[in-house]
Amino acid sequence: MNKFWIFRTNLTNLESYHKYDNLKDFERNLWDFYLLMPLWILRNTECKETTVWRLTKKSNYAIKFKFNGKIFIQRFVNNFNKCFKYPPPCVSFFRGGFKVYDELTKKNPKFFGTKLYLGANGPRKYPIYGGKYDKILVEDEKDMKKNCYPFYKIGVPNIFKTLNLEKKWDICFPANGTQIKYKGLEYFIKQISKSELLKNIKIVNCGNKPEVGRKLCKKYGINNIEFFGHVDKFSLNNALNQSKFGVVASNTSDGCPRVCTEILSSGTPLLVRKQTRLLDYYRTLECVKTFSDNELEKVYKEAKKNYEEMKQKNLEYLNSYLNMDNIMNMNLRLW
Repeated sequence: MNKFWIFRTNLTNLESYHKYDNLKDFERNLWDFYLLMPLWILRNTECKETTVWRLTKKSNYAIKFKFNGKIFIQRFVNNFNKCFKYPPPCVSFFRGGFKVYDELTKKNPKFFGTKLYLGANGPRKYPIYGGKYDKILVEDEKDMKKNCYPFYKIGVPNIFKTLNLEKKWDICFPANGTQIKYKGLEYFIKQISKSELLKNIKIVNCGNKPEVGRKLCKKYGINNIEFFGHVDKFSLNNALNQSKFGVVASNTSDGCPRVCTEILSSGTPLLVRKQTRLLDYYRTLECVKTFSDNELEKVYKEAKKNYEEMKQKNLEYLNSYLNMDNIMNMNLRLW
């Protein structure tokens, strides 16, 4: 593979990257795994050039980082059709399942080399607009069907890592108040209210709209959750490192939450809801426990008893199963 492209649309939460005009600052603040991938590919394979394609309403421009005879490009265009003006890639990665991707691949399927599709939650898990792809990537075995392959990821290691911090909370529960329908915020608070044990532990929530969580706590008579509100990724890693466990309670309407692997990459054992989309590769690790909808208290009690063992396994896995090199090599072998 000499040239790799990734299409990342116009997500506004990626716009902070526009201000970095040197590679060192860019990497120091990089939290998006899909932008880390092309950098890793440049540094660890024979690939000479990677391009991240982004939509923008502004005039066309590019940010380029050159190192070791290789080049990483963020190319901003107002129409993805402009990609046809450039020499074609060997591999193209389409993230998000957007209609514009399908239109591109239908227009000239051979141009993009090996075409990889990683969709989104809901119907866009698979191409629904007639796109032409070689492989469909999924993040839960339940979504496997013909021509589907697992996609592996971790928390970006320059941000999510172990820190020697004193434990302040028993559970860190990262979940946004604006995504209450599928992040499991009300479900989690309701489960806390049913358990005398869980009502008496220390919990911190990181996520926007903290007033939504506080209102739910009042509704269910809960007063042991501290709401931080929106935090940046560095602050989330700090909160995880000050907690014994991270909990993810997303339902099936959510995609595979990136926070699952961010929790594990921070060195914090994970308690994850059975409904949550997550590969068995992670669920079967000895630092992860899965709970059914009415089993949170039971699984927490068991995890608390085995905390030291789970923590030690988590730290060991950071050099093996949860290592960036291992994760990316597994992906490349499948691609």
